[in-house]
Amino acid sequence: MQHEEMFMTLKSYFSLFCSVAVVFANLVFADPISKNHARPRGGIMQEAEGMHAEFLLDKSGQPKLYLYDQAMKPLNPGELPARLTIKGHGGAEQTRDLKLSKDAKEGPLFTGEPVKGLSDWDTAVVSLKIKDRWSHFRFSHH
Repeated sequence: MQHEEMFMTLKSYFSLFCSVAVVFANLVFADPISKNHARPRGGIMQEAEGMHAEFLLDKSGQPKLYLYDQAMKPLNPGELPARLTIKGHGGAEQTRDLKLSKDAKEGPLFTGEPVKGLSDWDTAVVSLKIKDRWSHFRFSHH
């Protein structure tokens, strides 16, 4: 009987260890913005220059970039020069100029020509020229 009790105790400790390891892994590898802020449109969030940026490619491959203030309220940045560089897993790279548009349904957003021939992407960098200097938002898809 003593071996069975010892086995049950070890099994309990192992279960506890696994639970703690899963919680710790979620804390370490989670996107820090996703813990504090919702992703309004299901894109990937990054923070720079005191604002949040949400990037996504829609079903047709059109890039979309939304900007938010610290309270996650949409920003209307005006006519800022913006450029997207997106890389696929195979190393293919494409660049698009992004233009500000104002959609009645979606609000202000930057869009560009659809990205074609890229079935899956790895990294996207959006560069915005703010006050005579370029700021970069880096998004990782995987």
